[in-house]
Amino acid sequence: MLDDFDTLTQQQYSRNSLLSMFNDWNHFVEFCGQRKVAALPASTTAVRLFLEKQSENRKYATLKRMAITLSLVHRFHEFPDPCNHRQVKMLLAQLRLDKKGDAKQAEAFNSQHLKEIHQQLDSESSLKQLRDAAILSVMFECAMKRSELRALLFHQVQFELLDDSPINISINDNTYQLSSASSEIVKRWLLMIPDHLGPIFRRIDRHGNIGDDALDASSIYRVFRATESQLGLSLKLSGQSARVGAAKELAKQGYGVKDITDFGRWISPAMPAQYLGKQVLADSERLKFKVIKPWD
Repeated sequence: MLDDFDTLTQQQYSRNSLLSMFNDWNHFVEFCGQRKVAALPASTTAVRLFLEKQSENRKYATLKRMAITLSLVHRFHEFPDPCNHRQVKMLLAQLRLDKKGDAKQAEAFNSQHLKEIHQQLDSESSLKQLRDAAILSVMFECAMKRSELRALLFHQVQFELLDDSPINISINDNTYQLSSASSEIVKRWLLMIPDHLGPIFRRIDRHGNIGDDALDASSIYRVFRATESQLGLSLKLSGQSARVGAAKELAKQGYGVKDITDFGRWISPAMPAQYLGKQVLADSERLKFKVIKPWD
């Protein structure tokens, strides 16, 4: 069934996004079945009642995603979009106000955490621990997104394995130089991949064999969750934690919001401003990206 949803959406979404959307649609179908109304095409009333019901225990971001899922399914089937009706739009606008601030920001993975990870790595460490330390190093020092890490290829990395020169990583039009400690750890990981072709960060099976495929988003998320246990942290780290921590670290070094935005390749200062607690600036930047659509 998930493959059917992938086909329906023309392979435009990651597997994790597909799973969320697939579950959203199943929740809606179940809701409509209980009330004996059609799920496709759905009425505006059915969608409104569904979102109202879900709002009892869902965050606004989830409700917004559910509305997007219902819109996509209707559009791909060439049915009118019930979420484009003013009743649904007014409900979402009200829910956005009612649930303002319910989205929890990712915890920061900082330079001290990375230093401890480096210190714990030794000749007895497993291949997975080496890979994970290299992932944390690159993601933090380059303020890297999960998608950028997954897509990181050997031609983007300039290095000399046999000397102490630092590693340089190219992302889009930017070049980042890793610290000496991170460079050493990343080089140790690169030595484990003899062909130096394809993705740099790959799966490791239960027998310790390195695969050819890049990590998926959930694997990167598990790297950060394992880091919590390794460091004995009470924080709930996620795949976004290195990016949050990098923004805060740069701010401590005197970087302004614009410089941090450029460093982290954000398309606007909205997210860096939010990470730094500058909520007014974050909200004003988000408004620049809002498109006001006419109501039906």
